[in-house]
Amino acid sequence: MTDRLAIIAGTGDLPHRIAASNPGALFVTIKGVEVDAPDGFDLVEASYEKLGALFKTMRGAGVGRVVFAGKVDRPKLNPLRMDRVTLGLFPRVKAVLGKGDDALLRLVAEVFEEQGFDVVAATDVTQGLSLDATTIGRTPSDQDRYDANRGWSILDTLVSEDLAQGAVVAGGQCLGIETIQGTDALLRFVSETPEHLKQGARGVFVKRPKPGQDGRMDIPTIGPATVKAVAKAGLGGIVIPAGGVIVMDQDEVERLVHELDLFLDVRGDAP
Repeated sequence: MTDRLAIIAGTGDLPHRIAASNPGALFVTIKGVEVDAPDGFDLVEASYEKLGALFKTMRGAGVGRVVFAGKVDRPKLNPLRMDRVTLGLFPRVKAVLGKGDDALLRLVAEVFEEQGFDVVAATDVTQGLSLDATTIGRTPSDQDRYDANRGWSILDTLVSEDLAQGAVVAGGQCLGIETIQGTDALLRFVSETPEHLKQGARGVFVKRPKPGQDGRMDIPTIGPATVKAVAKAGLGGIVIPAGGVIVMDQDEVERLVHELDLFLDVRGDAP
């Protein structure tokens, strides 16, 4: 093997952003996951049930590093379709399927490392994905900051359950936490919240990694669609940690934050 990078691609813009920064990479799509492969790359379609074939292909292509990028749903696995390598891994996979995302993703990283590949984070192979500490847009009010701290604390409390990367708080009240359905589902749910439950506050969306989670496998991500969804939900702003969340299309995010009278508070330190 060499130091060649393989991009294991899910949905969204992140795999393409990584590909643009790594033109010699092997671009790997997964059967059943709709991904538009970029032009000019060596392409491989993999299967959850044929991991042995994927490992062999990557070795033959000189891959030494692997980055996972984009969203994928939990697979439905059929042992009858598995190759020998995958079948041998199945008991370990089955043991974590009922647990949180971090437990499953840690196992995936462990398996690739056992096969001799170096698992790296998106931020290790592509510059400029996250933001340094700053505040964009309007100045958060005291209520905004209180709600942000409350959301941060709620996410800290859920660490042991390996559950959520996002929470919405308004007027000190938790309006929702992000579960397996994801950010879009959370913000749609919050948009239906009666105004009187917000205690007169606009509300804040807090997005951050789970403390201690494997940042190589699952870095929280926001982008223009997130900003629009926050505004549609009637919230006043977004809070993320500096360096801990990928911000896609940053110029457009900044433009929308100003246009929609929101704030994006990128925190350098936890509250």
